[in-house]
Amino acid sequence: MPLELIGAVENILKQVEERTGKAIEFVEKISLPMSAELRTAAKNEARHRLFHRPAYDEQINYVIANQCGHILRLFGVPEDQRFVPIANYRTMMSYVMEMGDEFHRLVKVFGPEKIKRMVRLWYEGVVFQLTKMPPDIMIDKWLYDDYPELRPIQLSSLTRQRQEAVQSLAQDTRKFTPEKIYRVSNIMNYAFFKVLEDHFRLDWVAPYHRTIFIFDGSALAKITENEYVNNHMGDRAMIDAWAGRLDLTTWFEWKPLSDS
Repeated sequence: MPLELIGAVENILKQVEERTGKAIEFVEKISLPMSAELRTAAKNEARHRLFHRPAYDEQINYVIANQCGHILRLFGVPEDQRFVPIANYRTMMSYVMEMGDEFHRLVKVFGPEKIKRMVRLWYEGVVFQLTKMPPDIMIDKWLYDDYPELRPIQLSSLTRQRQEAVQSLAQDTRKFTPEKIYRVSNIMNYAFFKVLEDHFRLDWVAPYHRTIFIFDGSALAKITENEYVNNHMGDRAMIDAWAGRLDLTTWFEWKPLSDS
């Protein structure tokens, strides 16, 4: 069954095809962890592939539009300037060595087998935030400004994301999470929602006002609002700026897209 998408998202998909010079193939996949995933074609592939679940709701429109935004930004610069952030064995070992004492403490909480899974989950979560949130800010501003048809779905999705972020402020989460993971994750959440709050004219960061995260988070939001160059090169620079302020520079690396 073909995907039923709103006109705004159909338009964005066409932009991806035009900018990349490759068509998008729609592929049904039951086992996807999310409603849709747009995988960029490798150099030797003729098509991008948009995987999607057979059953979905209107939120799939925002998921696809967001992923298209990343591709449009990536292909908006010359080929030799296209880089993607990656995590690998070397970067994960840097993280593990830095966080070793915390993991030893939390073995008593989770047990030796579960802590192995949690170590990876914490790492992947923080690196995902770090490398996705800065460009997501610019993509969400673009979608909000240029595609009012998508706006209600976008705001519904972001509101749900915000609710999940606020829940992570709970003391139980703090007790069972490495201190650095807890701190940098909440700082990034604050900066992300603060910048979007200002752009959307909403009240999204009130739950953070009595937390310590407002201080570093406000500084990070200010840098993001004032210094962001709105293109892929700017994405790289801002991700590096966030990494520098949060002491996460060794937790990921940049790889040329052409090596993918």
